[in-house]
Amino acid sequence: MAAQVAESLKAPEKPKAAPLPEPAVEPAPAKTSREGKRFLGYYVDPTRHEEIKQAALDEGIQIQELLRQAVDAWMDANGAEAVAAVERRRARRAGR
Repeated sequence: MAAQVAESLKAPEKPKAAPLPEPAVEPAPAKTSREGKRFLGYYVDPTRHEEIKQAALDEGIQIQELLRQAVDAWMDANGAEAVAAVERRRARRAGR
């Protein structure tokens, strides 16, 4: 009887589960918004970062889009010389 009680107190054996099949590895889709583009970034103080982040949240856009709009606005207002310089450099490279 004691053997039966001891046997009933043992934890039931767990059935061994079959190993799960390996998930198929699919390549991550390309980020088309970055295709053919170059990275441009700069460091800011933490306080300025929070201000920029909040401004982007207020506008409902990502920080990257806010900065793109800021650079585009600056180029529209001040970038004629920079654009001309780039065009001259491209023309020189094409003539090589």
